Amino acid sequence: MNKVAWIAVMLPLSFGACAETGGFEAGKTPPPQSKEDAGYKGSEDTAETPITLIKDFRQGGYVTLEGYIVKKVKGNIYEFRDSTGTVNIDAPEATFKGKTFNSEDKIRVSGKVFGKGKNAHLKVSRIDEP
Repeated sequence: MNKVAWIAVMLPLSFGACAETGGFEAGKTPPPQSKEDAGYKGSEDTAETPITLIKDFRQGGYVTLEGYIVKKVKGNIYEFRDSTGTVNIDAPEATFKGKTFNSEDKIRVSGKVFGKGKNAHLKVSRIDEP
């Protein structure tokens, strides 16, 4: 009889030992950083900014514009145009990455805004094709 009582008491307590294991498991290698994509934003978060908005943008704010280089003003300064207006961009030769664009090629430029109103200009850090 003691054995039956002992089994009746131990049987409900033993179900916890059969439960599924979980938590952290040491020894597994995480994926390489190049495979991680948690830091990427969707295209709805990275839409381009119209030129009319950067005229009052905060100093040093990072923006992306899509449009056309209309002409070279001087040195690294170019006139850039989109459907809302024009702005001067400062694009060093390195930002072109060896590619040549003409006024018919639509491009995407990214960089920091400096100046306000008519004096606003963009210091370009990246030029890509859209």
